[in-house]
Amino acid sequence: MHPPDCPVWEYADHPRRDQVLRLEIPHILIGLRSGKIKAETLAGDSRSLHGRIFSSLTPPGYEYYAGHFRGENFRCLKFSMVTAGGDPRVGYLPQTVRATMDAFEYRARVALSKIDDLIDPLARLTFAVRLAGQLFELFLRIHPYVNGNGHIARLVVWSVLGRYGYWPERWPVEPRPPDPPYTDMILAHRNGNPQPLEEFLVRIVLGYPTA
Repeated sequence: MHPPDCPVWEYADHPRRDQVLRLEIPHILIGLRSGKIKAETLAGDSRSLHGRIFSSLTPPGYEYYAGHFRGENFRCLKFSMVTAGGDPRVGYLPQTVRATMDAFEYRARVALSKIDDLIDPLARLTFAVRLAGQLFELFLRIHPYVNGNGHIARLVVWSVLGRYGYWPERWPVEPRPPDPPYTDMILAHRNGNPQPLEEFLVRIVLGYPTA
């Protein structure tokens, strides 16, 4: 049972939120563009980067909220449940998160290796966008962290597309992309219609208007 005295973590209320995110997010994007941070890191085990971004924004004494999955052997993570947007599909059971994220990482690595082998630029763009959208939606659905999932999921999109030179400049990590159409695209993808999100990402990387 989840301890009832575990604090709710809402980094948005932290007085240093803007200062920290405006410092760390650009540094990570620079790391991606320079090749110092690999797509496999974000599309695989993102815990070190999650900790880097959010470790100074956690409740005092609960620094382990950053950089660790729900379900890990910490008092307030082991049985931690999350919800988002009232969607019952979001927030996998904590005891399944680690195995699910291992499968997520395997799926990402296999797909990236296949895209790496593609020669045709159009095919590479098509499959990179498809993979980015799939990983983005799945990450948000698993919701492996207590908080900060959206930032990492958007960085996953940057890492996958940027691996092939398609830098999504108009896909902000901080703040979140405008609503609408951001949430609508996520829900459409989750409901079996990836087209709006994929078309949006293609327009971004090709420099076309999105509205």
